[in-house]
Amino acid sequence: MNKLALAGMVLGGMLGLGAAHAQYTGPKVNLTYVHGFLGSDRPYMEDLVKQFNASHPNIEVKYQGQDWGTTGQQLLPLVAAGRAPDVVAWLSWDITQFVDKGAFSELTPAELRAARVSKAAFYDKVWQGGQYQGKTYGVPLHLVTVVTFYNKDLMRKMGVSAPPRNREQFLAASARCTTDKAGRRPGAPGFDARNLATWGGAIPAAPGWFRLGITVAEQNGVDFLNAQGQPVYASARAAEALQFLRDTNTRYHVGPAGATEDSEAAAFRQGKSCFNYAGVWMLSQYREQLGDKLGVAPFPRLGTQRDASFGDASFLTLPRQRANYDPNKRAAALEFVGWMTGREQNLAFTKSGSLPTQPAVASDPAYRTNPMYGAFAGFRNISIYGGLGGTTRIAPVLSPFGDAVDQFLSGKKGDALQVLREAQVKTVQQIADAQK
Repeated sequence: MNKLALAGMVLGGMLGLGAAHAQYTGPKVNLTYVHGFLGSDRPYMEDLVKQFNASHPNIEVKYQGQDWGTTGQQLLPLVAAGRAPDVVAWLSWDITQFVDKGAFSELTPAELRAARVSKAAFYDKVWQGGQYQGKTYGVPLHLVTVVTFYNKDLMRKMGVSAPPRNREQFLAASARCTTDKAGRRPGAPGFDARNLATWGGAIPAAPGWFRLGITVAEQNGVDFLNAQGQPVYASARAAEALQFLRDTNTRYHVGPAGATEDSEAAAFRQGKSCFNYAGVWMLSQYREQLGDKLGVAPFPRLGTQRDASFGDASFLTLPRQRANYDPNKRAAALEFVGWMTGREQNLAFTKSGSLPTQPAVASDPAYRTNPMYGAFAGFRNISIYGGLGGTTRIAPVLSPFGDAVDQFLSGKKGDALQVLREAQVKTVQQIADAQK
């Protein structure tokens, strides 16, 4: 990361971000905030907290970054012991399960008004991820999706004029970008797929192919749940999506066999691959390494029916606290939630690669200079796997499907439709168990 640029962001934030928002007038309080931003987005998140502290002298927020999974394991025991953090950033796809278990407290309409949080300010699709059974449990903090990062110089060298937008272009561009160490391309006599010098961009191992599996299945017209909230993803369309993803490496040789997210990221930074299919959170890492060589485009339509892209969002939540919890801390936590999810802060956080949660941020002239601007077209094609309108738990659906994707794409099982059917049976059982 460019330290001067980051320092400028911090200084500009302290001078201009949200000072007029400060409303809490109670006694000095200390808050604990746990978040899962551990990649190149971490300094952006933590500098926003520093800006909040600088503009709110009677509130000090102490932050802790840790893996989302660790937070998920610790949260319920901490709530039960009366030692939960004051504020937790949590993911849309799992928020409803924790609500059911009593981990998160409702943010009442009166509290949202006091924090100057308005539903109308957010994209409705992302706002719904923090809703459950007509109540609000989280305010949108950030949004991510999968995109195509591309190396302009390598593409030009390989004779590729534009990043792929569909399956046909994906295969053609990947073939042009792929050479073995003898300079031969796929299909040429003697081509050695085990010794690649350059390549298009592999479909990486878990967890990367989990997100891509969902994306391409949706692009094939797959709906994960029916109107009654029952899983219906075990279908020929979903099986075709998984088969194509496996074929990209084993049949079409768009990248090395056994590629991982880390190996593909390293290869892309080293200029070995034309494309990298990853989450938007990789932006600042790639921008620092590649500079003007870097381009960003929407994830291509590798499916056959429609445009779609996996998306996830995080929300600021207030965990349930002990009975004698200080009401001043609750008021200060609401102040923090309102400030962190405001327009100026959301715009600042988009520099990490995060996408806008609010139309006003997406249309802000300052966002037009963001490399993600061309890849973000509102929420037309991005699916947010939250409460699905606040009625259904999604984690029991995604977990078995993700296992099925892993088993098939890794070659552990050979029949895509059968592995999906087995996963759907587990999904039915998990949904039933979660409702007990």
